[in-house]
Amino acid sequence: MSDDYRHSAFWQDRYEQGAAGWDKGQAAPPLVRALAGDGAAPGARVLVPGCGYGHEALHLARLGYQVVAIDFAPAAVARLRQRAADLSLEAVECDIFALPANYHGLFDLVVEHTCFCAIPLDRRDDYAGVMARVLRPGGTLLGLFWELGEEGGPPHNTSRRDLQRHFGSLFELGEAEQPGDSFAGRRDEEWLVRMTKK
Repeated sequence: MSDDYRHSAFWQDRYEQGAAGWDKGQAAPPLVRALAGDGAAPGARVLVPGCGYGHEALHLARLGYQVVAIDFAPAAVARLRQRAADLSLEAVECDIFALPANYHGLFDLVVEHTCFCAIPLDRRDDYAGVMARVLRPGGTLLGLFWELGEEGGPPHNTSRRDLQRHFGSLFELGEAEQPGDSFAGRRDEEWLVRMTKK
């Protein structure tokens, strides 16, 4: 088993061994609720980074978005492709830091869930930069971020201060909501934030 979470083998091992404990088998309720009132134009382009089995990506595709879902674990991408056969959803096996140049400025919306907390701490600014690059001017990042209240990881703790530190120069951050409809075990540990690219 790989013990270096910077590489896809670490995550691939966990999927193969059924150890994807972060996966809850459905789209996160706070994101489902936020998307219900989003009012995005039909056919808007959405990127889902670190999609895993793609519960949010599938939900978005069923709402009528054009979805690109990215993960660098082959097992996750393969399963998502099987589940998305009849939907407007492209599942791509790729490192989030190596996205093709044709993605720059392509997306209206990024939906983030349990990706940022898995990014090495020394690459958090890089991640924010990638998210800004893929969004069109004025595009939106809708994120559900995990504040565990402890160090170590992954998952890495993400406080409101962390969000301002890493995203604040590139995005206007809206109000941070602590959702009451988080999954059991994550209540009072999550921040739902909508950001707009500057």
